[in-house]
Amino acid sequence: MPKPNLTRWGKREVISPKTMKDRITEPQKYYGKMPHFSAQGCASNTTYPRSGMALYKGQFVDLIWPASNVKKSGFTTSADGKYFIVPEDGIYHMHFQASTYGTRNRSTGINVNVFIEAENNAAGNGAVGELGVVVQQHLTTNFYHTIPVGVTEFLTKGTKLKAKVYLDGGAEGSWAISDGSVDTAFYAFMIAPSSEGWHYATPGPASAMKPWSDDEFVDETRMNEQTTDQFNALENRARVTGRGVTFNWKGQTEDKNAVTWAGIYRNSTKPGWLQETEAAPGWGAKTAVEIPWDGIYLVSVTGNARHSAQPIADVQYVYQIGVYGSGGTSAKPILLSQGGNARTGHESGQVISDVVPLKAGDKLNVRFWGANTATNWDSGRSGSVGGTRWWNFAVTYLGRGTHGSGG
Repeated sequence: MPKPNLTRWGKREVISPKTMKDRITEPQKYYGKMPHFSAQGCASNTTYPRSGMALYKGQFVDLIWPASNVKKSGFTTSADGKYFIVPEDGIYHMHFQASTYGTRNRSTGINVNVFIEAENNAAGNGAVGELGVVVQQHLTTNFYHTIPVGVTEFLTKGTKLKAKVYLDGGAEGSWAISDGSVDTAFYAFMIAPSSEGWHYATPGPASAMKPWSDDEFVDETRMNEQTTDQFNALENRARVTGRGVTFNWKGQTEDKNAVTWAGIYRNSTKPGWLQETEAAPGWGAKTAVEIPWDGIYLVSVTGNARHSAQPIADVQYVYQIGVYGSGGTSAKPILLSQGGNARTGHESGQVISDVVPLKAGDKLNVRFWGANTATNWDSGRSGSVGGTRWWNFAVTYLGRGTHGSGG
């Protein structure tokens, strides 16, 4: 169903069945089941080396999703089972994971790239192109390797979403994407409708809901606080996204560096409302965003990095990408993903996607650490596959409550 048009209660307005339906029942139905889809298990066009979709060296494969493996509300699918079509403008979170299987490998691994892509956005300023990419080296012959990617973006009605996989041009042997429902999957759900774009200004959190009392006089202010204001806050949740990272750092032993975002975009002009800031004094502008309220937040990060060391057979250089709060060098990670990169001059990536409680004033930042002082680490090739989408950072306010305190 389309997003209801929210209107406010007026002074001395007579409550009628129609106004109750328009201002309470219909919004409750909508926000209780916003657009989403879940596709678990891709199509199969091969049984060797495993059942699934065949991969070919140096080629992209767009995944096909059988209708029997798809659950959806609002979204429609293309006739060929490749695309999921966005039903209305809004902020969406997307996740794709692919499990690949190969019969031959090199000692430094075979690159497998996974993408979420948006095509033909019909109108407006919604995100389009390769929204997120993660590259990893598949190191083990005759075994599965699962690679995830996740992003949060503003999408416009009619945009077509797809998932795709690219196999290393130097790959040998036979390769496939597993069709298992727990192996390969694609998901998206609307976090909030937003008919006026990413920058549509947020009202911030709604006022706390209070119990009704038997002897209470109900006026328009009370009705709006308990109904319309609550729905308005759901419609336009506070959000911020960071894109584009450039660094070239010596491998470290202990230090972890906060990355600087080329652009940070938020849907508020109010100071302190997810405003860009320094992770700590002297760390530089655009290294963090300031959390405005205690509450629950969706945090997602995609990051890819490469190193300059000479390859050593069957050895990976380990690295970490983490989300940190305030505290400078003494801060502990809130979220952390760890991996390894076995190939010189090739990206390897991680994805972080989680719902976490945060406190007002936290300076949320993303840090990178790569091992071995004998090598340099950088943020990935500029202007090549993925472009600035090698790195993404998104924070979205979901609601009240922090550290188990409820609300």
